[in-house]
Amino acid sequence: MRFSASDLARIVGSGTPTAQQQGIIEGDPRGTFRIVAGAGSGKTETMAQRVLWLIANSHVAPSEVLGLTFTKKAARELSSRIRSHLSTLVESGVGVELDEFEGPTVSTYNAFAAGLYRDNAILLLSLIHISEPTRPRLI
Repeated sequence: MRFSASDLARIVGSGTPTAQQQGIIEGDPRGTFRIVAGAGSGKTETMAQRVLWLIANSHVAPSEVLGLTFTKKAARELSSRIRSHLSTLVESGVGVELDEFEGPTVSTYNAFAAGLYRDNAILLLSLIHISEPTRPRLI
């Protein structure tokens, strides 16, 4: 591990993570985490720091990150923090590169699902066979 959660927090100017937050941030790079906590508890910052840690330690490329939230406000905030932290990391010269066109994807669950449908609608329609005018069936 090149960078600890505390190292990265110091570089980007965020608060030092608690032991529980550090456990999430530095958890198994192949693992997935569900963060459930009350308002103002640091969920968004912990998620942003997790993404930063994964990228800074070469576990993932920025374009391989998918962050999903329930609200547009949370998605905007998470996206903003991730991009801001990544920019700060790049400017600090620690060896992280960022392509502004292929960064992390952050969205709401609904918007992400709608995008998948929109991007694949033709393929989905090709799987449906109309046997009667009012009864489509999957083939």
